[in-house]
Amino acid sequence: MSKLTRQELPAEDLGDITKPKSRGAGLADLVGDFAAPPLAPVPDRRERSEPVPEVDPEPVLPPPAAVAPVRVPPQAPTTRKPGRPRTRTKPASAVYVTAGVKKRFEKYRHDNKSTNLQVVLEAISAMHKADKLDQIIRESRYSTAPVNELFPADPSAVRYLGGGSSQISFSPTPEQEAVIDQIGKGLGFDTRSTWIAPVLNAFLPGKKDAKAQ
Repeated sequence: MSKLTRQELPAEDLGDITKPKSRGAGLADLVGDFAAPPLAPVPDRRERSEPVPEVDPEPVLPPPAAVAPVRVPPQAPTTRKPGRPRTRTKPASAVYVTAGVKKRFEKYRHDNKSTNLQVVLEAISAMHKADKLDQIIRESRYSTAPVNELFPADPSAVRYLGGGSSQISFSPTPEQEAVIDQIGKGLGFDTRSTWIAPVLNAFLPGKKDAKAQ
């Protein structure tokens, strides 16, 4: 093939075909007028985060103090028999006698295995049945300050045989007290010890107290 001479080359300049005007200019026709949408901005996490409310820290409490266990003392066993009714407290009474009457009283109580109350009630009952109460009081009466028979004795100086400073205690029930006080009022006494002492002196075995000659 014979080479072409310069006169045979086309007169038109084709240099623009091999030299694009700019990078990507040759793709302009393929892409067209569509442009990629801009990317949405990513919000900052610091802007999206909601503020966290501040909470006071919980107070640190000290550990609870150790509490010593309470020891309940064991109950003492009762000595009362089951089914036995409780006896109420009886009012205490006393009669004051001489040392001789007290000695005779204790001997009689031990010999008969009795209580003080039983001996006192027995003496009153025995003399009452024998209808000797008035006689015992009359014969037991004496005055520590005697005066002329024309004048009555001083009531504060009147004494009865058997009465003294030795105490004998007994505990009657209210019903028994009512009978004792009724008998005493019938004899003219308000104090039990005054008239019970001469009754015991007259009832108990042994040497009885007597008036001084």
